Amino acid sequence: MESPDPPPGWLRVLVRIDFIAAVALTVVAPLALTVSALPSRHRGELGGLLRYWRASSLLMATVYLLADARRIAFPAGIAARLALAGVLWSRPLAPAERAWSRRWRWLAGGYGVLGALASLPLLRGSLMPTLPASCAAYLEPPREYAALLHPTISRRRLGDIGVIGLAVFVIVALAEFVRAGRKGQP
Repeated sequence: MESPDPPPGWLRVLVRIDFIAAVALTVVAPLALTVSALPSRHRGELGGLLRYWRASSLLMATVYLLADARRIAFPAGIAARLALAGVLWSRPLAPAERAWSRRWRWLAGGYGVLGALASLPLLRGSLMPTLPASCAAYLEPPREYAALLHPTISRRRLGDIGVIGLAVFVIVALAEFVRAGRKGQP
């Protein structure tokens, strides 16, 4: 159940800015990097970008979960931000890596960590019977996204898609950890 109280105006503005920054840093920039890395001279960056896209699928699942106000979206969002930072910062900087790719990795990784820390108070909303107004502010941008890109699909269906995406992400992540453990990699 959602809060009957509207979120404060300043919080709604901050959440909207965060959503726009997330789209710019976690969708537009890596998409541009991926497309520009396709020519043979930048193929070395593709492996890291593909790992990034796998991790970012959790962020997309979170958006669909938020569109339907599913409580699991709040911890999933924090996990997504931390997973992105982990993927971006886990591989060493290659000498051949382009400067703007390097800058994006550090900027997006820092954004992920800071965003996760700033989102920690939202965990409370995932446990309360009524969603606090502070959490309700985070539902607005995903709902607008859903209305814009999926006008004929109900929020409930989008939430179900988010749950499926979350389940697939968890299964793939567990398989990757098992595979890495067998190879003796961290």
